[in-house]
Amino acid sequence: MNDTAINIPQKRIHEIVRQSEETTTLPISSDESTFAAASGISFDTVGATARASIDIDRLYEAAPGSTSQMIRALELLKQSIDSLSEARKSESPMDSDRNVQNVQLALPKLFACRSIGDGFGVIINSLHFAFANLQGTPLTSEQVSAVWRILRELRTRPAMSLEQGVLHAEELENCGLEVDPCDLGDLLERSESAE
Repeated sequence: MNDTAINIPQKRIHEIVRQSEETTTLPISSDESTFAAASGISFDTVGATARASIDIDRLYEAAPGSTSQMIRALELLKQSIDSLSEARKSESPMDSDRNVQNVQLALPKLFACRSIGDGFGVIINSLHFAFANLQGTPLTSEQVSAVWRILRELRTRPAMSLEQGVLHAEELENCGLEVDPCDLGDLLERSESAE
């Protein structure tokens, strides 16, 4: 026998093997979700269909020294969402407003990332004008919650379409924020009244 020969075991062809016709499966509820914390991946089961969801931070992991706009935008959005979460929890209006001001400070940096998507740009511009039109007036708790929800959605889907961005801008308007730039006439009136 040479050293390349393969030894194949002989099968007994005259034996009958019987398998049980019953199958058993673990019970699954109609809508079940599991999350693997270490990997950042969750699995949703709807009936016989399974969908995998990957955490946005895991999807866009930053390499050391990375200068990606997407990575920068996701980090700024996370900081803004955290500040708004603190503002929502705060009992003191001054502490709440201080946290909201942190979000305002991040807007110019987020504006620099607007090439991520049209919807991204619309939301960031809308927030910029909303804060400018308030002229220093603090946000109400309803407005803080609306901005928080919208930025969370934006962080989950940063490359959203223009139409989706416009819908979120309308949501800001519905809670009493003016998201359009003021007219030149309004600017002139403001400057005259300030003098």
